[in-house]
This record gives sequence, structure tokens and C-alpha cells, in this order.
Amino acid sequence: MVPEEIREVNQMGWRCVMCGEHIDSLILEHRRKMSTPEGAKQLSEKREKAKLN
Repeated sequence: MVPEEIREVNQMGWRCVMCGEHIDSLILEHRRKMSTPEGAKQLSEKREKAKLN
């Protein structure tokens, strides 16, 4: 992993030099929430609301 600036959100994240995966605080937060059924449900509801707008 190497540090990398994520210009869209103007913050630092990490990029894997082997596979190219990007990791930042938002990705980690979503992964943490997806580890519980309640968190996964909340994220799904937010995604559905976004589709309606």
C-alpha cells in the first residue's frame, strides 16, 4: 500500500501497488457498517433514496 491523494475529496487514501485497490476513510466506514445487518440495511435504504431523487 502506498499513500495517494484522492483529489475528488481532497484527502489522503491508500492504493495497493499489487491490485490497484483504493482505500480511504469513506470506504472503510462503509465496510465497517456492512459488517452488521443493521448497518447494511441503513446503507441500502440510503442507496434506494438516492435512486428516487
